[in-house]
Amino acid sequence: MNNDILKLYKQLDDMEQTREVIQLKNQIKETLYQNLRMHFFELSNIGRVIGYDELQIELKKAIELLEMQK
Repeated sequence: MNNDILKLYKQLDDMEQTREVIQLKNQIKETLYQNLRMHFFELSNIGRVIGYDELQIELKKAIELLEMQK
């Protein structure tokens, strides 16, 4: 689902930035932020099972990947 939303957002970027397009882009951003928060909540639950130290190690690896994509 996130991939479809991301594709739509990129398509909207290529369109004329009318008030409606900007409003839709803002709604998509809010949806993506909500999804991100839910994923962090799920990660926290995983940390309870595998241990927070292990979760922290995995998150550090993910941050390194993000840094490479910048």
